[in-house]
Amino acid sequence: MKRREILKTAGCTLFLPSLESFGENRSTPAEADVKRLFCVSMGYGLFTDVLPKTDGADYLFSDHMEPLKKHRDHFTLYSKMKFGGNHHNDHRCFVGNTTTNPDSLDQLVADHVGHLTRVRNVVTFISHAHHHIVASWRNRLPVMPIQSTRVLFETLFAKTDRKTEERLLANKKSVLDGSLEEAKSLMARVSGRDKQRLEEYFAALRESEQELNKSIEWLSRSRQDVEFPVAPSFKNEFLANDIDKQRFLTNPRQIQRGIAFDMVYKAFKFDVTRVVNFYMTGLDNDHHLTTHNINKSEEARASLTKYDSSFFSLMANFYDKLASTRTESGGTLMDETISVSTGNNSVSQKMGPHNGNEIPVFVAGGKFKNHGGHIIRKGETTCDIYLSILQQFGIERDRFGNSKKSIAL
Repeated sequence: MKRREILKTAGCTLFLPSLESFGENRSTPAEADVKRLFCVSMGYGLFTDVLPKTDGADYLFSDHMEPLKKHRDHFTLYSKMKFGGNHHNDHRCFVGNTTTNPDSLDQLVADHVGHLTRVRNVVTFISHAHHHIVASWRNRLPVMPIQSTRVLFETLFAKTDRKTEERLLANKKSVLDGSLEEAKSLMARVSGRDKQRLEEYFAALRESEQELNKSIEWLSRSRQDVEFPVAPSFKNEFLANDIDKQRFLTNPRQIQRGIAFDMVYKAFKFDVTRVVNFYMTGLDNDHHLTTHNINKSEEARASLTKYDSSFFSLMANFYDKLASTRTESGGTLMDETISVSTGNNSVSQKMGPHNGNEIPVFVAGGKFKNHGGHIIRKGETTCDIYLSILQQFGIERDRFGNSKKSIAL
């Protein structure tokens, strides 16, 4: 071989390890006390006029929050926070700003813990047909959510034909290997600007390779037998009469959501995945119209209180299951799971629908010291909470979106 060719080859070999995608694997950080993240967002926002008015550890529960009372010590209510304020920003509830944040909260946590489970993370949307279906972002691109409870179940628990899956994975690996080889051969023959683009391409291919290798590894492991969930039953004294029960607790969309929440619980219980982003819009076709009648109608305001109470019923059922499930550490799934429930809009009589000035955020799990209390953080950004959640997973960042500071949860 000619000396020039040897040097060219050596130069390429020396260059490749400098790429993050081909460098040595980062050392695995110590596992945090919290292991799972459940992000839930309500697209139309929560009705803030009926939330508790007093703060502190002895705040008075609103009547419509009745389902959550037994879990008071498991969550903190933060209120009057700021972000969003229109339908467009519904999409950015957990990303803050796609200009400064390429990845949403759930995707950053999935980057950190997703390799520990068969399914890296789950993004789902269970609601009526609606154009606002984006809640998760990766590399500044929206992640398409699963919109069917059947597909969600199959993604998490279905057993597939192993030979077929092996063949499909082998084919994917062959295509990926060919792409890597082609990219390597180009690296020594392109301009500096093109090399930068190739580095990004290498990183994407390497990430795909790692996820493919993980799929191959998990193929040999047995899967937990899980039955498709039955229709849940919701207990809610605020919605005690038959008309309210039928409209807000036993309608098909509420039942679908309850089934999906149960799948998320079982996915956490059997460690199928540790990160889920669940986005929802109206409980029924009148929900959106009702938010726009908030300034005009007492009936609309009463209905919004009931819509929100049905949402609290979903969360209470989920908390029931987390709090009653023991883990190997001796604690509960509630202790090891952070659930953050919010919306990127809020609804009030004074400021109308889709405003971003008084956003409530419910942070549950993790045994945080503020649990049991209501904290008013008037005008502060919700991204402060998201930054603090990232740090709970051992992810060191100084900023997330428009965050100003981390806060003690």
